[in-house]
Amino acid sequence: MKPIISVVLPFYREGQLLASAIDSVLSQTFQDWELVLVDNNASEETRHTARSYADSYPEKIRLIHEPEQGVISARNTGILQSQGEFIALSDGDDLLKPERLKRQYEVLASRPDLAMVACHYDLLSYDGQTVLEENCPGFTHGSQNILEWKSYLKALFQPLHLNHIESFDLFGSPFLFFRKDVAIKAGLMDKRFNPRDLEDFEFCMRMFELGGFYLIPESLQFYRAENADTRRNKHKDKHTKMTLDKLQVFFTVLWERYGRDYPENHPVFRSLLAFHLNNFGCYLMRFSQGKKIGTAWIRRAVFLKPQDLRYWKSLTKTFFPRSMHPRLFDYASEKLNSIDLDDKLTMEFCNIKIY
Repeated sequence: MKPIISVVLPFYREGQLLASAIDSVLSQTFQDWELVLVDNNASEETRHTARSYADSYPEKIRLIHEPEQGVISARNTGILQSQGEFIALSDGDDLLKPERLKRQYEVLASRPDLAMVACHYDLLSYDGQTVLEENCPGFTHGSQNILEWKSYLKALFQPLHLNHIESFDLFGSPFLFFRKDVAIKAGLMDKRFNPRDLEDFEFCMRMFELGGFYLIPESLQFYRAENADTRRNKHKDKHTKMTLDKLQVFFTVLWERYGRDYPENHPVFRSLLAFHLNNFGCYLMRFSQGKKIGTAWIRRAVFLKPQDLRYWKSLTKTFFPRSMHPRLFDYASEKLNSIDLDDKLTMEFCNIKIY
């Protein structure tokens, strides 16, 4: 008999952390599930852990392989090879709380109008010993920048006249719960985002066309914080070529779906691009090698949205002496790090065609 829920869990280099993640699935109060472990060219230690569990629980755990590198490809393969009507996503280093599957299933099974259900989470230290923050509503809640960005994305749905527009939200992949057939109808996750970054938000956009969203206001997952080395590397690479490449893909995909054939959305795209150019530009002003690029991007933001005084304010700051930039752009001292941004890429990003 097929299970009701398939938990799709890709793994790569989690090592022994994968064991805790699998144990958290085994401990669910709702037991009509299968666990689909997707080996995405994992390290031998991680693969050994997965094999051990698959051998110990053959009736509950299946081990499959996705050779194309990237969590997007791994999740898509896991979803397609799953047997359950409902899909729960998680990551190889996170922990499901015992009630997660039960609570998300109860909501979605009783609400045919919904396309997706997510949940709050607790932020767990990398070593798993300390809860750093409780009951977090998600990655896209809190800061004014995030809320503004989300408002622009929500506005893109206006021409579609969706009855559920007010439920729009963006969720991270590890907390998602949805029907398999709806995800397939939406087209699964876009592999242009491999290996990761922004794929979950773009997937949310397409899923939202097919039904409303609901965020369960209780923590049903432990989301593990990154270790110090990973966090340093991600911060160092925040505005490198890879980041801009992904953002360009995001804009391209959105334009194809919500811009090209919807002239009424063109002003929203200009606002969205101006928003990112100003934010990125102001960030780059803290780098000695980034001031030229940052200034060009802020100037472009003013051109795209001249009625927004914030962008004029940012541009005015660029004319002040560099000795004043730390105070004006809110950083401690100028960074001498090299930045992986060439002129061609920065001009392409600055001049993304949006109308």
